[in-house]
Amino acid sequence: MATTSEVEVGMAAIAQRLSDQRQVMIKVKANASVASTALAAIPNDFADVIATVNAFGTSNAYEAAVKAQLAKMTAEFTALKSKADAVAAVDLNS
Repeated sequence: MATTSEVEVGMAAIAQRLSDQRQVMIKVKANASVASTALAAIPNDFADVIATVNAFGTSNAYEAAVKAQLAKMTAEFTALKSKADAVAAVDLNS
């Protein structure tokens, strides 16, 4: 069984670890917000490329492949943006 002084030292160590990891989570939340903003800019930043690919047909092998790739990237974008938004919205005060 721990002595009073050992309990005090242990409690301080627990508090320090909690504080340190809260700071890590605050940074994670901030980074998720940055990621969400960067992802949100993709449709505007690459509007010309996206519009061009969306206008592609499917009879040309290259155009069909690029159009399929954009569809996969769109699905990945949607999932990643959703996750970034969820992490950015986490309430670390509760």
